[in-house]
Amino acid sequence: MCYIIPVQTKRTFFKSLALPLFILLGASTARAQGVDVRGTVTDSANGERVAYANVLIEGTNKGAATNSSGFYLIPAVSPGKYTLVVSCVGYIKLREKVTVGFGEPLLVNIKLTPEPVEVSETVVTGKVTREVSDAQTSVHTLEASDVRAVPVSAMPDIFHAIQILPGIVSTSDVNSHFYVRGGGGDQNLIMLDGMKMYNPFHALGIFSIFDPDIIRTTEVYTGAFPPGYGGRLSSVVSMSTKDGNSNQLSAKGNVNFLSSKLQLEGPLGDDFTWIADARKSFNNTTINRFMQRDLPVSFFDAFVKMTAKVTEDRQVRYGIQGFFSGDNLRSGNPTEPDYAWRNNAVGFTASGLILGRVYFDAVVYQTLYDANRDSKSSATITPASTSIHETGIRSNATLYLDSKDLFYFGFDMSFPELKYSLINTYGILQQDDDVEVEGWIWARYRATVGFWKFDGGIHMDAINLMKGGGTENIQPRINISRPLFDDWTLKLSYGQFSQNYVTVNNEDDVISIFDTWIHIPQGLKPELADHYVAGIDGNILPELSVNVQSYLKNYRSLVVYNRDKVDALDPDYINATGDSYGAEFLVRYGIPFVDFYGSYTLSRATITSQGLTYPPSYDREHTINLLGEFHLFDNLEADVRWEYGSGFPFTQTAGYYDRLDLSNFYLQPSVDEQGNPYISLGAKNAARLPAYQRLDLGLTYRFQMSSLKGRVGVNIVNVYDHRNIFYFDRTTGQEVDMLPFFPTATLELEY
Repeated sequence: MCYIIPVQTKRTFFKSLALPLFILLGASTARAQGVDVRGTVTDSANGERVAYANVLIEGTNKGAATNSSGFYLIPAVSPGKYTLVVSCVGYIKLREKVTVGFGEPLLVNIKLTPEPVEVSETVVTGKVTREVSDAQTSVHTLEASDVRAVPVSAMPDIFHAIQILPGIVSTSDVNSHFYVRGGGGDQNLIMLDGMKMYNPFHALGIFSIFDPDIIRTTEVYTGAFPPGYGGRLSSVVSMSTKDGNSNQLSAKGNVNFLSSKLQLEGPLGDDFTWIADARKSFNNTTINRFMQRDLPVSFFDAFVKMTAKVTEDRQVRYGIQGFFSGDNLRSGNPTEPDYAWRNNAVGFTASGLILGRVYFDAVVYQTLYDANRDSKSSATITPASTSIHETGIRSNATLYLDSKDLFYFGFDMSFPELKYSLINTYGILQQDDDVEVEGWIWARYRATVGFWKFDGGIHMDAINLMKGGGTENIQPRINISRPLFDDWTLKLSYGQFSQNYVTVNNEDDVISIFDTWIHIPQGLKPELADHYVAGIDGNILPELSVNVQSYLKNYRSLVVYNRDKVDALDPDYINATGDSYGAEFLVRYGIPFVDFYGSYTLSRATITSQGLTYPPSYDREHTINLLGEFHLFDNLEADVRWEYGSGFPFTQTAGYYDRLDLSNFYLQPSVDEQGNPYISLGAKNAARLPAYQRLDLGLTYRFQMSSLKGRVGVNIVNVYDHRNIFYFDRTTGQEVDMLPFFPTATLELEY
């Protein structure tokens, strides 16, 4: 099916964007009382932009925080002499004297000098600055140091690292797929510099396809996310990549028990920077130990980016980048299928200041996901293929107002082409080739009125509205916060969300090898959810911060597999409803010797389909994560992580029976035939696996010889070798466990 937008519809869409744009741009050019102070905060060591740094004018109530691109703007500063105070966790606080004159805005670019995180107050209050000061209830920002602090099973991984955050769980040690606050794995929006990424996992989902060393910052929204993010029900993981070292040519290499990596970056003239990064697997032994069977898997991923700084005054930058990854599972057995996965993306980015006070960032991109299954001589597995080729453009703008309020507006339009070809359980070939259209527009306003902070707006599914869709395509979202006493803040959030694409898989699969994305079939409602969040956070001591949140997610519509499907005419998928609710507790403590992070999540999720209510297979009622980073010496650190989780639901085997094969009734005699053995299942997810627990240790030693820096790391997964059940093999009745005691080592060199 190919949907073509009528010309009149296109005009309506762009007119709806143009009117508020001209109004806002006109407002931005209005003369203000005072002069704007603006600029970019960068890292003095490599020139990378520093996100979420605080820039304050000493002795006044004026200030700003840098955005994800390191840009800040303090509006309407009266002429005079001032001192800027610039701070950010991991950097030495900087004080800069400036003189504000009349007329043109004052450009003040800041370079912060990195320092080890050793000061107790900086460790805690600095790391939670965004979470505490933002009106948002469910946002977490991860830096590269946060990812490195989590002990690893083979190599650092962003998706494994975010699983220490409250509300996020994974169903196994050997899988980086994650589930957020009771939502499905396909309900997470994954973005790389604004480009939507589909199935961003290496083979079998063991690791994500993103090398943490290419990522500058990672924003994780676990619920009630603001306008600007849509098309998914549960969460957003938005990653911003590095531009490359603007000071000098540098190189980094890494080798571990699974893969090797090389990264190069540096300047090209005065106005260009570049970065290139590539990883390649070379040892199957680690994967075989992960999966406890011989799997001939190989993978690679590569990233390249070039950035041009066009103007200094307006901070205009252009960039072009490419991301490429591939995985192969090649079996030497002719009866076992071969698999191949490819995930590529190319994008052109632009950002900068236009018309005085409007900062924009935009990306034009194409993402390509392809997966193929070659059945070879298998008697039970059939050939299959699936792909998503999406071309899109995304633009977001921020208008800075005199009152320090912020107005955001933008659009996201894409043209995903979804293909799949497979043979279902009835031996019928199913294939499709759809070119769809997605178009979202949004407006968001952040304001402070007295003690209250408001951050809200509208996110709209413009394409479905143009097709005659209902009010579910106009999605209000609101966040409110108010200081209570001392450093404590009350926060409330609400939002509506929808999703038009889902994955074709079986929720009960232990490991999902072959996921196919499809547009929700005609006749079914899109997936719809309402998020309600309430929280309180603050500091008990300068070294100790606490965050408590409760949430409720009402799934007004879900798309699930039709359990009552009898023949080929019955639909494969039907609509269902669901709920998830819970409470989360987060504690952070920091002194010069140790940084501590602890979280506890109490949650429950249910799905109701065809009169049956059951917990999904990823529902975990209790989760505890404890992480300690010990600064033993100047060059030696130890990381300790302990995780506990109550058991996941599963469907028990009720018994076995023999069933006659009547597919060829007239030609196949059935006298004295015993038939084939089949499994009879009990109530859906009525039982739970035993509780899970694991202790991991990591030790990192840093050294330097002239211009060469190095890190040697040793990690031990499951230190006390606790047996955590992965699943029960229904055919043999055998218990299959997750990772046992598992030591690994890594060596990293940087020049």
